[in-house]
Amino acid sequence: MNKDFKENTVQYTLCIPLWGRMLAEKKYTNLFPDHCAERILRELNVDLSKSKLYKLEYAYLNCAVRQYDFSCEIGRYLEDHPHAAVCELGAGLSTLREQLKNESNPWYNLDMPDVIALREKHIPAGINETNIACDLNDFSWFDAIDFKPQDGIAFIGGGLFYYFEKEQVKRLFCAMAKKFPGGIIAFDATNAMGLRGVNKEVKLAGNATKSYFSLENPKSEIESWSPNLTQVSEKDYMRGYLRDTSQFGFITQIAMRIFTWTHISFIVHAEFRSASERPAT
Repeated sequence: MNKDFKENTVQYTLCIPLWGRMLAEKKYTNLFPDHCAERILRELNVDLSKSKLYKLEYAYLNCAVRQYDFSCEIGRYLEDHPHAAVCELGAGLSTLREQLKNESNPWYNLDMPDVIALREKHIPAGINETNIACDLNDFSWFDAIDFKPQDGIAFIGGGLFYYFEKEQVKRLFCAMAKKFPGGIIAFDATNAMGLRGVNKEVKLAGNATKSYFSLENPKSEIESWSPNLTQVSEKDYMRGYLRDTSQFGFITQIAMRIFTWTHISFIVHAEFRSASERPAT
């Protein structure tokens, strides 16, 4: 294992989605074209081939499907806001910008300083792309975003908020909704039952990092936090954006049905009320 990674840390979990995306790309190249994952893992000298987690197709597809889902959210927002900024919260070693071949929109990657340092070593910033080292709970990072209300902004948070307490997420979302009117945020989440599964899944991958955040009813919960948080909706994680999942294996198909039925994994979409929609103060 590379010396930059220590077991049982959030940073170590960067390897988990990267390895999953590599496996998914090998089997379903046209669907999940993450051509950078294998190179990065090789440079990091990371090998998770003995992990029990990745013996299951559903487990490694989870990592790739998340990026696919976010690409759909970003694409739909950019249809109406072609000049919008895109901001990956907890970007880790995401290569989503490269997958989308997007060099026209301002793109921001935010993460802790040690993660950003690792990212800059293995994923050089492209045109219009900026890396920001910060603690998301310290809102001074707001000022590092060149936000133009007329252009808009789309935030995504992949595998991020599980590590936050619910009050931290609430405080962050309320502040973001106030600062970035007209923007959106999309992130993956689970319910309380699924949260237990997330912790077991990460443990199977060789990490004991603890997750905390879950939602039972995203719309009612999040919209109750602030009048500036609106149009909250959710889609199934595996089948909400993919048009066809029939090519996946039988066990994966069964798992998808079970997880949909039990409301274990989903993508949440929330909008920040635009300035013109806010009541006069």
